[in-house]
Amino acid sequence: MSANVPIVRSVSWPAVLILIVFWMVLVVASLFLFQLEGMMVASVLFFILVTALQQLIPKSHKKGMKAVKQNNFNGAIEYFKQSVDFFTKKEWLDKYRAVTMFSASKMSYREMALCNIAFCYSQTGQAEKAKVLYEEILEKYPDNGIAYYALNSINTFSNQAD
Repeated sequence: MSANVPIVRSVSWPAVLILIVFWMVLVVASLFLFQLEGMMVASVLFFILVTALQQLIPKSHKKGMKAVKQNNFNGAIEYFKQSVDFFTKKEWLDKYRAVTMFSASKMSYREMALCNIAFCYSQTGQAEKAKVLYEEILEKYPDNGIAYYALNSINTFSNQAD
């Protein structure tokens, strides 16, 4: 049986707007270059570009997600740590993810990876490590709902156990 894996699908509407504007620019450019077929050409170019830019997401992040789905939480921790390292070194890539990776996610990939590590800690019985990491996440990302509610759950559970 798989764990209740938290999946957040919050969207950054300014990022969505950037993607729409970019697509519209492609449509206009394609209409100018290819006349009536412009809409189709722009859509194909946009799809190819999005697919190519999605390859910038490190394989470690994707492997971590796959490991979580397979309940391999210890393996996932290592993959997500690699993802955190990648996005710490290339912070600009994550900061401008709407343009660099065509990602409309409100949460940065580094923030996602940290939350995933903390979740994996909680799934492997390392509640104290999870708690410390969720607290660190809230220091860096004070609006992170996942960390806030997970930390409340951990604190409530530990208070009930006492």
